[in-house]
Amino acid sequence: MEKKDFEKDGLDNDSIIKIIKNIRDVVDIQCNDSIIEELKKNNSFFAERYPILFDMATRTDEAFNWDYLNYFLTMRTKIITNELTTEKASVIVGKEWYNKHVNINDNNTDNNTDDNIIKQNINLTKPPIKFSKKSKKK
Repeated sequence: MEKKDFEKDGLDNDSIIKIIKNIRDVVDIQCNDSIIEELKKNNSFFAERYPILFDMATRTDEAFNWDYLNYFLTMRTKIITNELTTEKASVIVGKEWYNKHVNINDNNTDNNTDDNIIKQNINLTKPPIKFSKKSKKK
């Protein structure tokens, strides 16, 4: 199977998860600017190739959302395996996130609701990866 451009010069999903888990193992214990810089140096390819993921992985103002990561990696897999085009995946994600975070009309009876879009395009009842939340050490 021909690799997609973003896969040729990037990492596979398992590598992305492993790197983020290693970063979170450090950040969940203690984090400050010098630790983030050290993490950036130790994971320079990841930090440069996936700056948004690196930023998300090193944020301390909110918990890292493994469910969102699983969702996006599931979509990425569907693109890699030609189940979805990049354009279709972008539309699905954009519409879902808009409905979830912007559109607050609870009376929406449209068939293209958040849950219906997911059910039509992605089976999230079986996420590709399971994570357990690690408690902070004091």
